[in-house]
Amino acid sequence: MRSDLQKPATFTQSARRAQIVAAAIEVIAEIGWAQASIRKIADRVGVAMSAVLYHFGTKDNLVDAIVEEMYRTALSFVGPAVDAQSTAANKLAAYITSSVAYFDTHRSHLAALTQLGTSYQPADGRRFEELEVTAELQQELAVLDPTTILTAGQQDGQFGDFPITSMAVALRGAVNAAVENILRDPAFDARAYGEDLVAIFGRAVAVNR
Repeated sequence: MRSDLQKPATFTQSARRAQIVAAAIEVIAEIGWAQASIRKIADRVGVAMSAVLYHFGTKDNLVDAIVEEMYRTALSFVGPAVDAQSTAANKLAAYITSSVAYFDTHRSHLAALTQLGTSYQPADGRRFEELEVTAELQQELAVLDPTTILTAGQQDGQFGDFPITSMAVALRGAVNAAVENILRDPAFDARAYGEDLVAIFGRAVAVNR
């Protein structure tokens, strides 16, 4: 292996990697995983196939980078929105609306993720949902789990008594249901849907008076 591949990526290398990942997401979203060859991705960027292989080595490594990019983009949307709020109720509302807003503004990401989830099979035999992320990223992804918000809300008396795990599962399911509607219906009003979920789950977690 070349020794320079062991060194931290330079700014130029990181920028090129990001450009390739963005192009790969677009290509996969447009024509599907099966047709998204390294050549077509390279053509979208305007580089040779060898440049893509230089940065990622294999198509599997490129998929790993795509998945990480999707997670980090979601974190950049949801994390700051939740952190900006001081109460559990407002954090819950921010979690819902920012998650749905991310889906609505990243339709290519959603389409590519759907393609990968249904068509991609890693060379080592793992399923797509079994792809690993770094320990650091895994820790950061905790912000995408509403369990912490629900627990805090119960502990400080803002939320009523309900099974936290079941409520978190229901909430994630309702939020993620926006994806199918967004991809299927260009006219789907994601913002209104998010606001409806805030009202619905606001009532569901409220303290019974």
